[in-house]
Amino acid sequence: MKKILIADDDRTLTRLLEKLLKDAGYETKIANEGATTLRLVKEFRPDLVILDIMMPIIDGYHICRTISEDPEYSPAPKIIVLTVRKDEWDKRISQFAGADLFISKPFEPLDLLDKIRQIIGS
Repeated sequence: MKKILIADDDRTLTRLLEKLLKDAGYETKIANEGATTLRLVKEFRPDLVILDIMMPIIDGYHICRTISEDPEYSPAPKIIVLTVRKDEWDKRISQFAGADLFISKPFEPLDLLDKIRQIIGS
């Protein structure tokens, strides 16, 4: 079973994503701030991290870059940045930091599932 870490400070959204992903057959964990996200990437070893940029304590850009560059996180999971930010600048910074995909909120849940399947399978 593929594993997905949902990292977002919006608890309503994380619960909705958790249900969507569990119903689709994925194992999930949730982190609501940056330090917990980094800890769970090491412990849970997800195949994918769904990551918000605006997170408390450590922001998503830093988390993304740390996961992508620090050998402690190797093999690094795939990363989907899911954020309210819509600027091309944010998309480029996310890609530079190591994100595999950038999606702006609001999003279509079934489209997100399709993207996840393309990146890590089902």
